[in-house]
Amino acid sequence: MAAKAKKKVRKKKNNLLMIAVSFAIFLFLSVIGGYFALLYAGDRMIEQNIQKLQDLKAEPTVIYDKNRKEMTSLIRQKNRIYKPINEMPKVLIDAFLAVEDKRFYEHKGVDMIRIGGAIVNDIKKGSLAEGGSTITQQLARNVFLTLDQTFWRKTKEMSIAIGLERKYSKDQILEMYLNRVYLGEGEFGIEDASQYYFGKSVSDEKFTVAEAAMLAAIPKAPTTYSPFNNPEKAKLRRDTVIRLMHEQGIITDEQKDAAQAEALPTEPHEVAGASLKKGYRAFFDNMVEESEATFGVTEEELYRGGWNIYTTFDPKVQDAMVEEYANVKNFPKDGAKRGVESSMIVIDAKTGGIAGMVGGRNYAPKGFNYATDMKRQPGSSFKPIAVFAPAVNKDINKWNSNSQLSNKRQSFNGYEPRNLNNRYTETMSMNRAMIDSANIPPVWLLNEIGVSESLEYLKKVGIELTPNDRNLAIALGGLSVGTSPLEMAQAYTPFVNGGVVSEPHSITKVENKDEGVVREYKPKQTEALKPEAAWEIHTMLEKAVQEGTGKAARISGRHVAGKTGTTQSIAGDSKANKDAWFVGYTPEYVGAVWMGFDPEDKQHLMHQGSSMTAQMFSKVLATSLKGVPSTDFVRPAGTVEHKEVEVEPELQLAADMSMDPSTNKLMVVLSWIGGADGDTYDLYRISENGERQLISAGMKETSFVDVLDSPRQYRYQVVPRNAQGEEGTPSKEVPIDSKKLENLINQDPGHNEEGNNQGQNPGGTENGNGEIPPDQGTGGTGEHTNNGDGGQSQNPGTGEVPPDIVNPDPSQTDGSSNEIRLPPPPQEEGQNQFPDASNG
Repeated sequence: MAAKAKKKVRKKKNNLLMIAVSFAIFLFLSVIGGYFALLYAGDRMIEQNIQKLQDLKAEPTVIYDKNRKEMTSLIRQKNRIYKPINEMPKVLIDAFLAVEDKRFYEHKGVDMIRIGGAIVNDIKKGSLAEGGSTITQQLARNVFLTLDQTFWRKTKEMSIAIGLERKYSKDQILEMYLNRVYLGEGEFGIEDASQYYFGKSVSDEKFTVAEAAMLAAIPKAPTTYSPFNNPEKAKLRRDTVIRLMHEQGIITDEQKDAAQAEALPTEPHEVAGASLKKGYRAFFDNMVEESEATFGVTEEELYRGGWNIYTTFDPKVQDAMVEEYANVKNFPKDGAKRGVESSMIVIDAKTGGIAGMVGGRNYAPKGFNYATDMKRQPGSSFKPIAVFAPAVNKDINKWNSNSQLSNKRQSFNGYEPRNLNNRYTETMSMNRAMIDSANIPPVWLLNEIGVSESLEYLKKVGIELTPNDRNLAIALGGLSVGTSPLEMAQAYTPFVNGGVVSEPHSITKVENKDEGVVREYKPKQTEALKPEAAWEIHTMLEKAVQEGTGKAARISGRHVAGKTGTTQSIAGDSKANKDAWFVGYTPEYVGAVWMGFDPEDKQHLMHQGSSMTAQMFSKVLATSLKGVPSTDFVRPAGTVEHKEVEVEPELQLAADMSMDPSTNKLMVVLSWIGGADGDTYDLYRISENGERQLISAGMKETSFVDVLDSPRQYRYQVVPRNAQGEEGTPSKEVPIDSKKLENLINQDPGHNEEGNNQGQNPGGTENGNGEIPPDQGTGGTGEHTNNGDGGQSQNPGTGEVPPDIVNPDPSQTDGSSNEIRLPPPPQEEGQNQFPDASNG
C-alpha cells in the first residue's frame, strides 16, 4: 500500500513538472512570437507609410470661421532646407542627445532603462504619460502615429522604433529626427528653426553653444519654451540643457558660464505661423491654446497638417475691431513715451462663442493678451454682477428696480463710500442708482444682502475672488486682483440669455479624417439667475444706456444695454482715470472694452473716461451688425415686469461760498439735483429776518451764482415748476457753506485759484473734460477727491466716487458671516489696488 502511495505522489509531481515545463516553453515561444510579431508589425507600418519619411508635409490644417468659410490655412514649406548630419555642428547634436536620449548610440530603438523608469512614474501618477521615449521612438510617433495617448499607441511606437533601427543607421535616424522635430512657432527641423530664431544657419561658424542648447530645449514643450512666448521659462530650460552638457563632459566650465550668460533672441528673423489677416492673431493664438487644452490637439500637430478646425470666429466683428482700433481718435491722448492700452472681446450672447478679440493695440504673436490675461479694477461695471443681480435673484419681491435704497452719507463700520460732489438723498430707487451710477445705494444694498451672497453669485458667472475681497468695496469694483474683459463679458451673458451663463469658447469642432478623429465642443451653460431676475437687471441696464452714464454706447436703430466703469488714478491726479470700461450687449452679442495706461505714472495719465470705451463698443457693434435685421430683447416667458413707480423727486440744494478771482467779490455758488425732466426753477434768497427775495425765475439750468456786496448769513431755497407752471415741492432752506472759501484762502502759494478752477463753468458743475470738479471738502480722511466720468457730461450727483476707507473697524460684518475684511491700505505703484474712484 505504501509503495502504491509513493508511486501516485511521484506521478503527480511529474505531471506538475510537465505542466510547468510546457507553460515555460509556451511563454518562451509567446515572447519570441510576440517579439517577431512586433518586428513584423513595425516593418509593415514603415513599409506602408515609407512616403511619410520622404515627405513629412500633409494636407494643410484649415481654420474655418463661424460660417464655415476658410479663415486661414497653416501652410508652410516645412523643411525648406534639409540639413545632412555631416553639416550639423557636433555641439548641436550633443545638445539634443544630452537632454533627449543620452544612450542613443547604445540601445536598439527602445531604452528599457528609461521605459522602466517611465512605467514606475506612470503607475505613481496613474497616467499614461509619454515618458521614456528615445529619439527613435519620437521619430516614429511624429511621423507615423496619431495623437491618442494609449497603451496600444505606445506599443506601436516601440514596434516602429525597432523597425527603424533595423532599416536605418543611427546617423540616418538622427538626421531624419533633427530635420523633422517640431521647434515651435510653426518651425520644423533645426535649420529652419535656427534661421527663424537666430537669423543664421546651424553651419554658421558663429553658431553658439547657447543657441544649440536653446534649440534642444524646445521640443519638450514647444509653446512653453519658445523664447518669444515665455522668455523666463525658456531661459531656465535652456540653462538646464547647458548644465546637462557640462555634467556629461561635452562643454567646459568656461563654456558653461559663457553659454548661460548669453542673452536669448528677442524677436524672430522671419514671419512664422499662419498667413493671417492683420488683427486676427490674438484670436488665433487663443484658439491654438484652446485646441490643446480642450481637444488635446497640440500646436505641433496643427502645424503638421491634416486638421480641420471649426471656430466661432466672426470676420465682420473682427474686421470692425481692426478698423476702429487703427483710428487713434478713438483713444485718449498718448503719454510721454507710450499710448493708452486697450482690449476688447465680443462673444455670442446665446452660446458664448468668441466672435472676435483685440489683445492689445500692439498685440505681438503669442504675446500678453489684455483681453484674456489682464486683471484690472472693473469700477462701476461690477455693480450689476456684484450687487444688483444677487439681490434681485435672492428676493425679487423685496429687491427690484423700484426698491428704495439708502442714499445717505453714512459709515459702514468705518467704511465711508461717497457720491460724486458729496450730494445725497434719503433714498434712491435701484433703477435710478443703476442709471446714475450712484455709489452709496449699491454699498448699502450689499451690506443688506451680505457679501457671501455676492461672492457665491460671482462664482456662478465665472469670477472667483480672493479671501481679501470679503468686504463691501467689491460693490464698487474694489478688487484685490481685478478681472479681465473675457470674464466680464461672460458674467453679463445671463442678462441677455434668460439667466443662463455661457462659457466663452473659440472652437466648435476639430477633425482629422486621415486619423479618424472628430471631437465636438460640449456647451457649458448653467443657470446663474432666475429668468425674472435676469430680465429685471436687463431692463435697468437698458435704461442706463438710454438715459444714464452709458449714453455713448447707443447704436442708432438697435437695442443696447450695459454699464460703464472707471477707477481713479493712483498717480496723484484726482481728475485722471486709471481704468475705463464698458460692458454691454445687443440681442446678438456681448462685448467688453477696457482702456488704460500700463503701467500708469505721472507722465502717463488718462483724463478721458468710460465714454470712450462706450463709443468703441457702439462703433464696433454698429459696423458688425450692418445688414443684420434689428431685433428687440426677448423677455423670458412668465416674467412680470416691474413698471417704474413715479416718485416726486426730492430737490437737494447746496450753497457754497466762494470768491470771484477777477473782482475779489464774494459769491454763493448754488447747485441742485433731483428735479424732474421739463421742470423750471425759481430761486429765493432768505435774509436773517425771514424776508424772501426772488433772485431768479423760470430757470432751466440747475446752477446759479449769487454775487454778494457784503458778507451776509443768507439762506436759499429753490422751487420747481412743471410744464403747466404748477409749483412743486420746494427744497429745504439751506444756509451758506463757507468751507470752500476757507479752503481757497488757506491754499499754499503753489496752487492759485486759476489752476484750481481751470475749465470750470460758473455754476461749478462741469469742467472742460465734461467732468464734475472735485469737491474741496472731502470729509473722512481727506485723501481723495471726487472725479467724474471723463468725456461724458453729467449732472451733479450722477457720477461716482470710489470706496474711501475711513477709520476701518475690523469688527465690520456683512450679516452673513462672522468676519468682513476691509480693503487693505494703498500699495506701491504697479501693484493691484482698490480703485480710488469708481465712476460711471
